Amino acid sequence: TLGIYIIIIMKQLLILFGFLLVNQFSNAQNKLEFNSVDSLFKYAENNSFSIKTGEQQVLLAKWQKISAQAGLVNFRMQTSFSLTDNVKLPVTYFPAEAFGGEPGTFKEVTTGQQFMGNFNFAPQIDIINPVSWAKLKSAKINSELTDINNLIVKKALFESISASYYNIISLKEQIEISQRNLLTADTLQTIMQNKYSEGILRQQDLNDAIINKLSLADKLKQLEISLNQQYYALKVLCDIPQNEKLTITENVNYNQVFNIGLQVNNQLEHKSSLLKADLAKEDLRVNRLSQYPTVSIVAYDGWQQNSKNEFFDSNSNWVNSQYIGLRLSMPFPDISRFTLTKNAKINKTISEFEAKHAKHENDIANIQLVLDYEKAYSQFKTANQIFLLKEENYQMASNQFNAAILSSDKLLIAFDDMLVSQLNYSASLANLLYAKSKIEINNSIQ
Repeated sequence: TLGIYIIIIMKQLLILFGFLLVNQFSNAQNKLEFNSVDSLFKYAENNSFSIKTGEQQVLLAKWQKISAQAGLVNFRMQTSFSLTDNVKLPVTYFPAEAFGGEPGTFKEVTTGQQFMGNFNFAPQIDIINPVSWAKLKSAKINSELTDINNLIVKKALFESISASYYNIISLKEQIEISQRNLLTADTLQTIMQNKYSEGILRQQDLNDAIINKLSLADKLKQLEISLNQQYYALKVLCDIPQNEKLTITENVNYNQVFNIGLQVNNQLEHKSSLLKADLAKEDLRVNRLSQYPTVSIVAYDGWQQNSKNEFFDSNSNWVNSQYIGLRLSMPFPDISRFTLTKNAKINKTISEFEAKHAKHENDIANIQLVLDYEKAYSQFKTANQIFLLKEENYQMASNQFNAAILSSDKLLIAFDDMLVSQLNYSASLANLLYAKSKIEINNSIQ
């Protein structure tokens, strides 16, 4: 009995060990760690549905270009096969005198065969087709525009990822700061409680200390919620599955050096506007050329069998007929085509204005990126100085409070000022890193 009991226990232990092993493997499988924003960019480049959609759009533009190239000759092969059973053959009236009848009278004659078979080919090739030539150029421009627009989408995606990434780093740092200061707030509350018990402090002073701790605890909770929201936002941007555990492991580095002479020369928006203007120009060209004639080589090769007995009658021959020639096709001018041409001309003018504006806007945006970086660095340095002064003020206020020469409310104010300045310092670092990252993104994706 003891041996059976031991065997049962061993089996249960093995099952438990296997479960823990599988669970640990599963957790390892569903955990993603990133130690830099560049590593996150690489993941997004391979997994983001936005980028994958762009790749499919490039493929679609490629096939549209191939289709336009094939449309230059516009080869068409109309093929038909038919079998007809003339249940009632048509009647034709012939002069009766041809059959020995009286002049001026007619004789009813049934013409044709009951069973008819037709099989024919009618190829056509355009040798002069101005519209197809214009559409080919439009397809080439559209292919280039698709590439540029995909780069714009990628740049915007990376900028959003960078913003979320550095927000996470800042929020993690702010949570650690708040946790440390929560311990300090708890110590302050204990000191106030002891002084109140000794009759040194008023009830409202103790209440202020309790409120200070509660406020800081609530701030910490809000920061933790914001951190989770940023993680979910990052999962959406990078298309990371919800069951994957995402972790950012990069450490905060406050030792930031100002990069002198940063320049940005990203012209993607301007290039896109120029290609759109070219497309509008080609659209006008297509509408104009659609009024020109098309010259085609046409041909025909067909076989016909007629029989009064059955289909595919072995006693009846298949009769072949052929022709080859040129066909000139010219559209008839109408008000609709005239209106479309006028609209295309107006759209061309508008797109040219937009291209000039896009150039100006693009140049200003590049300058703005550098100014944002300079502004962020200035705010970062100022936030650092303010934090150091607020920290010094709090230390002096704490010493004065312990020496009973400073009231508790001023101590709590100094503590709150120090905490706010430290959180601002952390947020300014994230803003600086994001501004710098945007410049790097704009210089790398062009």
